[in-house]
Amino acid sequence: MPLVKRWFGILVLVMVAAGLAVPAGACVGKTLVIGAKGTPQQELLAEILSILITERTGTSIKVVKYATTAEAHDALMKADLDMYVEYTGVGQLEVLKGEAVSDPGALYQAVKATYNQDLNLIWLEPLGFDDPRVAAAGVPAQAAPVVRKDTLKKFPALSRLINKLGGAISWETMQDLEARAVKDGPRDVARKFLKDGRFI
Repeated sequence: MPLVKRWFGILVLVMVAAGLAVPAGACVGKTLVIGAKGTPQQELLAEILSILITERTGTSIKVVKYATTAEAHDALMKADLDMYVEYTGVGQLEVLKGEAVSDPGALYQAVKATYNQDLNLIWLEPLGFDDPRVAAAGVPAQAAPVVRKDTLKKFPALSRLINKLGGAISWETMQDLEARAVKDGPRDVARKFLKDGRFI
């Protein structure tokens, strides 16, 4: 029986890596915990990640809300969270206490490198929008999932799956999704977005 389970787990990971849907009951590991920082946008993004991962892998997801960046980051560092969506400007200024960088690409690469080297956290591909509301004026705030390195070791296909969302959400799209989430709820809006984009 253990051998059967082992081969089934390998099959699930291969299917995920190939971008194929897996059976809803096929769980590839423990429950993953995704954080949201207490704003409608954060809740919506957490639901997008949650539904994508669950539909594609069968993994159970728990979404936990935090009031501030400091609380979410602290939970991530303590392994109470596996991932949450952060903004490059916030990561640079609030978490790393670094200086402002005006070039979006340079800022992303700088934050990504420092998080990886100093914090053992991995920035995945930016989702495609820069939110001017979450960072100081003139500082880029590209949104991207930040994941614990040990989580990616346990779930090696996870980064490839989530990176399918890279560049998929423009600022205009994000504003539209937020507006619709007020009426229909973030989970329903997130699911429709993923279905319309053929992510699930």
